[in-house]
Parts: sequence; C-alpha cells; structure tokens
Amino acid sequence: MKKFIIKLLCLIAFILFFVSNTFAADLGITSVTYDNSSSFLTINSLDNDDFKLNTLPKLIILEDEQKAYFDINSSILKCSPQELILNSTDIKEIKVKQFSLNPNIVRVVISYSQNYDPKNIKLLQVNNTLYVRFKPTKISNYYFQHIYSDTIDAISNIYETISIQTPVYSPSKTNEILDRINSAFNLDDKSNENNFILSKKNLILPSKYYINNINIKPEVIHINGIGSATLSKPIKLSNPTRIAYDIRSTVVNPVLRNNEFEIAQGESIKIGQFDRNTARVVITSPNAQNYIPALYGDTQHLVFINKNSTNSQNLFNAKSTLNNISDEINDDKTHSMKLVFSKPILYGVERNSDGLEIYLFNVEKSSSVNLKKSLIFDNANLIALKTGGFKLTITDKGENTLDIHTGADGKTLRIKEKGNRIQLPNKAEIITPPIVTTPQKTNGKYYIVLDPGHGGSDCGAIRNNIYEKTITLDVSKRVADLLRKKGYEVKMTRETDTTVSLQDRVEFSENLDPDIFVSIHVNSSNSEAPNGLETHYYKDNSLQLAKTVHASMLNHISANNRGLFKSKFYVINHTTAPAILVEIGFLSNPTERAQLVTESRKQATAKAIAEGINDYFKK
Repeated sequence: MKKFIIKLLCLIAFILFFVSNTFAADLGITSVTYDNSSSFLTINSLDNDDFKLNTLPKLIILEDEQKAYFDINSSILKCSPQELILNSTDIKEIKVKQFSLNPNIVRVVISYSQNYDPKNIKLLQVNNTLYVRFKPTKISNYYFQHIYSDTIDAISNIYETISIQTPVYSPSKTNEILDRINSAFNLDDKSNENNFILSKKNLILPSKYYINNINIKPEVIHINGIGSATLSKPIKLSNPTRIAYDIRSTVVNPVLRNNEFEIAQGESIKIGQFDRNTARVVITSPNAQNYIPALYGDTQHLVFINKNSTNSQNLFNAKSTLNNISDEINDDKTHSMKLVFSKPILYGVERNSDGLEIYLFNVEKSSSVNLKKSLIFDNANLIALKTGGFKLTITDKGENTLDIHTGADGKTLRIKEKGNRIQLPNKAEIITPPIVTTPQKTNGKYYIVLDPGHGGSDCGAIRNNIYEKTITLDVSKRVADLLRKKGYEVKMTRETDTTVSLQDRVEFSENLDPDIFVSIHVNSSNSEAPNGLETHYYKDNSLQLAKTVHASMLNHISANNRGLFKSKFYVINHTTAPAILVEIGFLSNPTERAQLVTESRKQATAKAIAEGINDYFKK
C-alpha cells in the first residue's frame, strides 16, 4: 500500500509539472467583453513570446441546434467562465468555457435565433486577440444627436444594461427560510454558489442631461449641464405672460429647482423638476415670446436669448460658413434636409404655428450654396439677420411633425419632416448627400495627430511632484517615433511644455485633416484604489479604432482592464476624424504611479499605442 501511495504521488507530481509547463506556453485568455452597440465579442489575452495565435479558429455551424462554436486550441481561461444572455433578435446566448485540459481548449458556443444566418458570424484577429462579429457593421462619420422634436414620444429613453445576481430558491428544500437567511448573510458558501444566477437587465436611466448651473446676463440666460439636451415645443401661458420649455430626459440640480432668477426688471426665469425626468424652464416677461432656446455645438451648453437682442454676437468667438445643403428621402412620408457647416455652430430653435425658424447666429452664408438646391423643402428660405447671422425658415401649418438632429462634431444639422404623402421629385434631380471617406493624401501616407494631454500652466493630475503633462508628452513622443519608423506622417498638438487650449487642439487637427486623432492622458481619482487602462471614444466612426488600440494596450501592458467608454470629451467630440482618448494608468494609485515614471512602462505604453494604430490601418 505504501509503495502504491508513493507511486501515486510521483504520478501526480509529474502531471502537475507537465501541466504547469504546458500552461506557460499556452494562450492565457484574460477577459471576454461584448459590445452591444456594434454586436462584437472581444476575447482578450496577453501576448506570449512562447505562443502565437497564427491561425484563426474554425467556426462549426450546427444548423439543427441553431448553434455555432469554435475552439481556441492551446489556451487557458484565466477569467471566470462567461454565459451571456443577450436581449437580441439575432444572438441569444454566448458561452465561453474551458472545454478541456491537456489538451487545453477554450470553447466558444453561440446560440442564435431561427431567422439568423450564422454565415454572418466572422472571426477577426489582432495579434493574440480575437474579435467575433455577429452582423455586418456600417460605421458612419457622424453620430447624430436628437436636439428637438415636435412629439414627446420621439425623444428616446436612455438605457443601460447591468448585471444583477438574483437568488434562486428551490421549493424542495425543507429548511427554505433558514437557507434564505444564510444566503443573505453569506453564512452558507455552498448555498451561495448554487442558488445565485447572473442576469442582465435594461434599466431606463433618469436622464441624458443634468442641469447644474445657471448664469444670468442681460437678455441672455446661460444654462450649463452634463450630457445632451433635447428641446420640445414651447408652451405659451398668460396672466402673467410666460413661455415654458420642457427638456425631456433631464434632471435638475436640487439647488436650482424652483428658484426664481431675475433677468431684468419685470423679467425672471425659473427651472423646476416637472416630473421624474423632465425639466421645465419658465420665463416670465411681457416679451416672453421673444426668448428662444439656443444650443452650442456640444449640446451641453444651452442659452435662452432674446432673438431681437444684439448681444447674440457676443456669444461666440468663431464664425462658420454654410458649405453644403442636400436632401434625403426616407420614404413617401418622411424626408430630411441636411446642412453642413465649416465650424461648430450656435443655433436657436423657434417652433410656432406658422412653421420652424432656426437662427444661425455665427453663420456667414456661402455664395457657392444655393438654398433652392433643396428640392423637397421648396418653401425654405434663408434670411440675413440685422444683428448678424442668418435665419432659416420652413413654412408649416402644423400638419407635419418636425425633428432636428445635430452631428456630434457640431457642424451638421439634419431637419426631418414627417407628414402626409408627399410629392417626390424626380429621382435624377435629388442631390445625394456626400459620402465622407478617409482622406487620401498626395504622398499615399496615413496622417496621424497625437495629442499629449495638458501642458504649460495646465499640469493635469499631480501626485508627489509628478505631473501628468510630463508623462503624456514623453509617451506621445515615443509613439510618434515608432509610427514614423513605420512610414506614418505624425503631427503633435504640442511638442514642448506649452499651454494649448482644447479649441486650439481641435483646430490644429481640423486644419491638417488627419486620418485619426489620438489623445494621450493619465488618469486620477480621489481614492488610491482605482488602477488600470481605459480607452474613450464618442462617435461611431471611432469605435473600431478604440477597440483595436485598447486590445493592443492589454496585450503589451500588465495592467487592469477598465474597458471602453463612450465619453463626451471635447477633443474627441469635436474632431471630424476618428478620435480616441487613452488613459494609460492612474497617477493617484501609488503602485501604478511608480510604474508610469519608469522607462519600461513608458516604452511599453508607446509600443502598445503605436502597434494598435498600425493594426487599425492594416484592418
């Protein structure tokens, strides 16, 4: 018996030795993420010098079971097994599990609906990271935001998908009440393990806009917030004369609610929380009808302005030019007019019984644009304002409903009209909207703008006499050197420790018309705990760049994966080219701060960003 036990222990030791050596040469899968907005699954892993994913796994389709799967050979799942239940008409469930050990195989199983064509499932590879695409993706250059609607129902609710652990109790258990108590207080590990499932729910968020500040100036009321404002039809009231505007999907800072602010003698404004997610702005004035809402290009800064005031010319620094007008026909009842400007615009919206008036306060009319090119809005007219700028009028007696969207770059307006059947013009006469593509440079090279965060008097995050501006400039220079060696044309918004405004950074990029824009920052927090890598994008045309660069950073840097974020940072919101902002670590975390200042971490970060950019252009 003793000899048998010794042999058994030797056998176990041999197996453990063999398995540990096998693990060292295997692909370690560190995380699995699903992006619902573009229907992508990302399987992330760190690059391993001993193992390279040289060939794509083969997708096996089981038509009778409405399933498809593929195996990742020589791989170990280093994160928890994934079971994603999707609220989708195409893909129902995705499972990622360790299928076997020795050989080490991770299996990905995809369950799809009856009407879904599994041939749409495509596998893509960037280094040792796998992407699974479930439907053809069309990425547009403009992400349009809803800024006005005639109908309240058209203003979309905002949803967020969250994962919730839900307890599941078995009625067959004799001591069910005691089991529930033990589960609630984590007193029964076995019960906790077996009686909880992870489910996903869509929650309606209370707002997409948060009003946090109001500033009164003569005949102009500035309202600042976070997010994006959407306006609706005004409500006209009497005794006293008032005009009210409801801003849907909006929450008001409690400090501002129901306080009355004086505009001038006999004029005041009040902001209230009308219901759970509607803010109501009420202006009381003998001339209340003259106050109209106006939005800046970022849709976060809202002003109510007396349309007859000369103060409108003091609200902006740069003037814009109307470059293009085009028609878009959706069906025989819905059509749109699209206006494209040279720079972000400041525009006011006035909706009344006679139609729609859009005030283009900082616009200079271009002589090359003829408004009569619009074949559908034949009653549209562009009128010069005495106070400067132009007014676009569209006659409408209320029989149709109007919606207005703006591009995320602040340079585009799309006015959509829906009503009774319309008389469509000859198809040959319709002006097709211009297709925006990646600019082709004369020398055949890709142009890249790198944006080292902060600089000069703007130090960014500071900890222990270490400045964010210093790290971002150092890393950006390293990225530029690596990219130039690969043949790219690289320009930097700053190459020394100088102060550059956000507007100047955007203007720098727009003048160069690059293929991509990458801003490099270092994160910080009030707490020392957060650490790791983040990548931010905003527009649809930036999503693929964000995914590719983020995957490269995870491959080359040993750091926590904090994920992708859709964020409205100024520099990535106002640039036309695909634009991302990378946070390369936390200066507030002592451990990561010590790493960020080392040559090895800075060079690894630069290499990761450069290779991610290179992979993006390869794809």
